[in-house]
This record gives sequence, structure tokens and C-alpha cells, in this order.
Amino acid sequence: MSETYAGWIARSANAPKAEISRLVGTGGLVVLSPHPDDETFGASALLVDAGREGRAVGIVAVTDGEASHPGSRSVSRPALATIRQAEQEAAVRALGVGEARFLRLRLPDGGSGRDPRFADAAKRVAHFCDAIGATTLSAPHPDDPHPDHHATAALAAAVRELRPRLRLLYYFVWSMRLADETPYRGADLLPFRLTVDRAAKARATACHASQLGAVITDDPDGFTLPPWFLEAQTAPYEIHALAPMPGMVPPPRHFAELYADDGDPWHARSSRYEVAKRADNCCQLEGRRYERGLDIGCGEGHLAAELVDREITSAMTGLDRDAGIVARASKAYGARPELQFVTGALPEELPEGPFDLVVISEVLYFLDELALASLVRELTKQLKRGADILVVSYLGDTGTPLSGRAAHDLFVALFGTALTTLSLRTQELYQTELLRFSPRNEAAPADAGPSD
Repeated sequence: MSETYAGWIARSANAPKAEISRLVGTGGLVVLSPHPDDETFGASALLVDAGREGRAVGIVAVTDGEASHPGSRSVSRPALATIRQAEQEAAVRALGVGEARFLRLRLPDGGSGRDPRFADAAKRVAHFCDAIGATTLSAPHPDDPHPDHHATAALAAAVRELRPRLRLLYYFVWSMRLADETPYRGADLLPFRLTVDRAAKARATACHASQLGAVITDDPDGFTLPPWFLEAQTAPYEIHALAPMPGMVPPPRHFAELYADDGDPWHARSSRYEVAKRADNCCQLEGRRYERGLDIGCGEGHLAAELVDREITSAMTGLDRDAGIVARASKAYGARPELQFVTGALPEELPEGPFDLVVISEVLYFLDELALASLVRELTKQLKRGADILVVSYLGDTGTPLSGRAAHDLFVALFGTALTTLSLRTQELYQTELLRFSPRNEAAPADAGPSD
């Protein structure tokens, strides 16, 4: 899906501020770098935060950057490759990732995608990701204007075909050279802003001396990083864009078929797991008092009724997309004036607020990334300032493109700094996080998604 580069920049400028834990997940990070400096300029914020959190980090050096000074007689291409390898390793250490592991593909600088060895590169990188324990792969955006950047983005896509559960983040190096009207593949991406440690990035940049004109002096036509580019590296944020996971979410008929003939596919009425989970949810909210809550994906309404029964909230509105299940909830509990159940499809058909409590239990992974962005955008309109959101996420196999944890992370990340964690509980099969909605004076939290 394409938009113009100007449109992408406008969306990115208002992107939510994110934490690496929400974008990368619980595992390691592998960064694909077309040349031995692109990780510094495009992904320094990711690497600094990964180092601070003690994550396993891998750097895939697609080329050794040996073609930057082809006219030099004093420094041969093999010698320059050795210099740039050392510069890259020093820069990564300067970013605080001293234990990073390197995979050097040694493809030709300027022609990496045309080399016969490129065909086997995806398998090598996939095995490297396994060794790192990576949950996320980072690579240049497919339209970042350089043939090696294009090839590296294609390599990332090929790795994802082999490891479809990897999250994929794109970073940006030379895109700022593009004209505003240039078509840009971004409409299905969600941009986020990561805070840059500018001192660490400056130290890392200084390590790339060969690209700063400080090593090779006998090639006046050799590459030197331009001043305007170096000035751009002092920006307080980097943009990292989340690519959609492969696959399709279940269609509406999936739920209608599950609930047909009084079906109870998750045994919500009787299973030990469901009963214990509802009790745990109420326990996490114990001692808090709300006026009006919203239960998104209410099913037969058992949790909504229990929250009212325990006097955690005075009233609850339950929402589900299937009219049949809503009818069953209304039959069981709808006679009580403090309980209301309505039919509506996410993300657009939310009941009118304001709400000071929202419960979202094992629902988010039935949406794709753009639908989650729309949900956050619409939900923000219905929340009171200071409202609480309880997100319950299944940790097993969901059979959907987004896992429970990935959908949970993305939902929270899309709010930017508007959400603060109040409590977090992790059980064997699910995780619950209670969050406080306190929007600050900055861009709207869901502006990452394209306009409808």
C-alpha cells in the first residue's frame, strides 16, 4: 500500500512515543544493516534501549561498505572493509551493546541484491535470529533510496517468510532525500517515535571516521557524510515503523458459527480457566470504584455482571459483534438496569461514553494492526481523563496473525504516553495489565494510523 513521502512524513511527525518493550516484545533484537553505519543512523534508539535492558542483540552486516572510496590507492577495498568492520563494532559498543553478536554476509557493496549468495542469505539470517532468540527484526524501509537498502528490506521480508512470528520494524536512513510527491510504501505501516540518546548517537557517529573524511585522503570523489545528513542525526527522535504480521484475521462469520446453537466455544460459563480468570480480573480491580464501565468482547456478560456484583463499578455496558451472543447476555443479565448489552463491530462501533473503566479481555488479537490503530483512535474519544483500562491477553496460540502478547503490546504502544501501567499480572496462560489513561499535551495517541 502506497502513499506519498510527504504523507508519510506528516503521519510520522505525530506518531506515538513508544517504549522498546512494546515494539520488540520479550526476546532479542536483530538489526539488518546494509552498510557498516546504517544501524547507527537508523536504529540507534532501538540499540541503546536494547542494551539498557540487557537484551540479546544481533547485527547482520549485509555488506562491509568497501566501495565508499573506489579511487583510493592507499586503502584497498579489502583494507577498507576491515576498517569499516572495526568502526561498526566500535559504534555498536558506543551505543551500549558491547555483547552484540555479528553476522557478516560479505555481499558486494552496491550490488548485494544481485550477488548469487543473496539467495541463501535469508536462511542464514533466520538461523541467526534463532540463535539470538529474536522476537523482532529491524531493517531499512523498502523505499529507502539505495540499492543495498532495497536489497536488505527484501532480505528482511524473505526472513519473515521463514520465521512468520517475527515482528518487523523498518528504520529510515536516506529517505529524507526523496521528493514530497514520491510514492512511498507506508499506508499499511504504523510509525512510532523512539527517544534518541543523542550523546550516545554522537559517540557512535564519531566511530565511523572513514565516512567522515578522516581516514582516506587520496580520493576526492570518495563518499563523505554530508553536513545536512549529520545535522539530521541530532534529532530527538527516530521513527520506527511496524509492518503488519502475515495472515488474515477471522471473518465475522467465524464468530457467528462459533456461537450458533447456543455454542460456548471457550466454555465461559463453566471452565476452571474462565472462572478463575474472571475472579483474578476482579481481584486486580478490587478497592477501585468506577461509575460506568465498558466490556469489549463481553460474550455472555459474565465478567460485566461480576464487576457490578462486586461493586467495582456502578454500571457496565457490554459490547460484542455477534447479535446472538448479545441476545444471550441480555437474557441472562439485561433485566438489571445497571447492565446493558449492545451489538457492535470493532473498531468503529463503540458505544457512546464517557467511560471511566474499559475491560478488553482476549479480544485484541482478533484485529489487525490498522484496526487496532482505529480502535485506539475511537476509544480515546469515549474515555474520561483518568479512566482505567484492563487488558487481558491470552499467551497461548491464538491462531491469528497477532499473538495475544503482540496485540497487547501494540494496543498500549498506540496510546503513546497517554497510558501508565498501574499493575501487571502474568499467569501461566494469560497476562493482565491495568493502565491509567492520562493524555498529555502532545499529538493524539492514535495518529499513527492512516485516515479512513
